[in-house]
Amino acid sequence: MKSVYFNAFVGTASGVFKGVTAVEKCDLYVKNLDSLKSATNKNPITSMNWGDGFEEEVVIGYGSQLVKIYNLKTRSFTMAEEKKCGDGAIIGISRRNGVLLTAVESGLVKLWREGSDPLTINTGGSLEKVRPSPHHSNIIATGGKENDIKLWDTQTGEQTFSAKNVRHDDLELRVPVWITDMAFILNTRKVAVTTRHGYVRLYDPSTCTRRPVVSVQVPEQALTCISCSSKEHHVIVGSGSGQMNLVDLRSRGLVMNKYKGFVGGIKAIACSEEEPYIASVSLDRHFRVHHLYTKELLLKEYMQSKLTCLLVRSNFDLTEPEREESGESGEERDKTKEEEKEKEESSSSDEAEEIFKNMPTVGEKRPKGTNLGKKKHKS
Repeated sequence: MKSVYFNAFVGTASGVFKGVTAVEKCDLYVKNLDSLKSATNKNPITSMNWGDGFEEEVVIGYGSQLVKIYNLKTRSFTMAEEKKCGDGAIIGISRRNGVLLTAVESGLVKLWREGSDPLTINTGGSLEKVRPSPHHSNIIATGGKENDIKLWDTQTGEQTFSAKNVRHDDLELRVPVWITDMAFILNTRKVAVTTRHGYVRLYDPSTCTRRPVVSVQVPEQALTCISCSSKEHHVIVGSGSGQMNLVDLRSRGLVMNKYKGFVGGIKAIACSEEEPYIASVSLDRHFRVHHLYTKELLLKEYMQSKLTCLLVRSNFDLTEPEREESGESGEERDKTKEEEKEKEESSSSDEAEEIFKNMPTVGEKRPKGTNLGKKKHKS
């Protein structure tokens, strides 16, 4: 028997992990994959990532530094342990080649290797986000408030790139640093970041410059999240006021499409690598899917819980999955449909018999008041 195929996953502020099946022009199928008994507002899900390169397991980080691993094949949690490292919630997590990585708000990144002592990396300040590179398994990016973007080699624990702050503004004042999120550009070594002051910046570690090669501002917006789109050299950014834009990072940079429909601040954005779809979650507790080019809102679903994280498959699309949508086999489902059809037919025949039973016989005297509409003939 085949199980439900989830093409997206969301994490909530109450610690509930949910699987989502999104299909165009159909109701969203949402299932709680975690027990509601363990749900509490004191332990939210703060980070999620794929646990391997085959997208067969999800690694989940919590505010209490609890780490869980959910296997998509067995549909069960294979690990649930606390990985204490510094102070604060887990803001970045990954698992590659058997090495688990956790990063916390206080600025520490820890690599947990089986059979050996863990490796700790001090990033030099508080952290807002840590992302692993999808193209290089040993490279991660870190950044936070007054802690500019840095790249690290997880095998050696050494720093491979450190960004330099932009030049002073027109008043010769230092520009504050506040990295909120970052994304590695597909098939390149470049990394794009968003800042709390509304800037989208692109860094290229392969060049000799440490300053951004592209810097573009989204006016009057505090940017909170970023994701690479399926369109080359374009990223999607979201803000705390509920604005989502497409940004072109070629040449000098350009803020393009604006995607509407949000009420609260955007918490997370995830784009398909192959299809023109943008998935997002926001403070208004809605899961949305927009079309990259037409800007149309394709799906919108109220999720009941406060949403904090989002993870979609790399080939995320809105077509009907080939797998069964439930644990029933096709024969069992057809049998159920036939039983429901027979039940409907029997109920409709019973109603018809009841109607005929109550109809008066021809020639029978009608009770008074039933022929009020009959015309009177003149004598």
